[in-house]
Amino acid sequence: MKKYYLIMLLMISFFPRIVISEKLIEIYDAHIHYNQDMWGSLSVKDAVELLTEQNIQRVLVSATPTQGAEMFYRQAPEFVIPMLRPYASWRHRYFWFKDPELKSYLIKQLKKVPYKGIGEFHVFGKDADTLQIEQMISLAQQYKLVLHAHTDLEAMRILLNKAKGLVVIWAHGGEDVDETYLQQFLQKYPNFYIELSRRQGMLDGNDDLTADWKHLLIKYQKRFLLGTDTYKPSVWTELPEITEETRYWLNQLPDDVILDITKNNFTRLFPKQ
Repeated sequence: MKKYYLIMLLMISFFPRIVISEKLIEIYDAHIHYNQDMWGSLSVKDAVELLTEQNIQRVLVSATPTQGAEMFYRQAPEFVIPMLRPYASWRHRYFWFKDPELKSYLIKQLKKVPYKGIGEFHVFGKDADTLQIEQMISLAQQYKLVLHAHTDLEAMRILLNKAKGLVVIWAHGGEDVDETYLQQFLQKYPNFYIELSRRQGMLDGNDDLTADWKHLLIKYQKRFLLGTDTYKPSVWTELPEITEETRYWLNQLPDDVILDITKNNFTRLFPKQ
């Protein structure tokens, strides 16, 4: 046991930033799901404990159906910012953007808990250009809600042009959309934010940030959010590994950039009431 502690002390001495910083960095997570397939195997209480064990301080939570987000919020209102998914089931996900009952559904759900946003929702291409989407955006403007969209380049352009004055968060940073488009949007739309869960192409073969991504994160440090995206049960079990990997690339950035991406941007958008 003494030998073990001696090794740990030597590691801290030689690698203070990696060992100490990774342990201490707080994460404010903008992409957590508590879907129905988890309700029977992971209680809300245990989910909160699992997140806090990883030093995750506050979270945006959405769910299919949205009752999962409401359950999470009622269990831990200081910890959870509830987000309203605009579809009531997995089947509804594929046609919600043209459902004539969408507006009524959203109004009904918005009365249940103090939702702060709509999303994460899935819509692609010209499907974002419907009357129902415009009605959703109008409600978001009325209730001062953010939009969190999982979408492609074409649909994001449509949403940004329709949602003037609203904060729009791009889930996964467009996944594999070229960084030049991200930079164009960041320059043109001051309320546009990028959430980084499962974003492709950020890291090289050594799991280091690419030069382009490091430049982008530093230049627009106030416009990025972290996310875990617990969209299926296996991701909940991988939470320690995901947060460890996130802290690894975060530690390649200046301290002020780390603080903005891990905490400050989140708390500016979702201040504690």
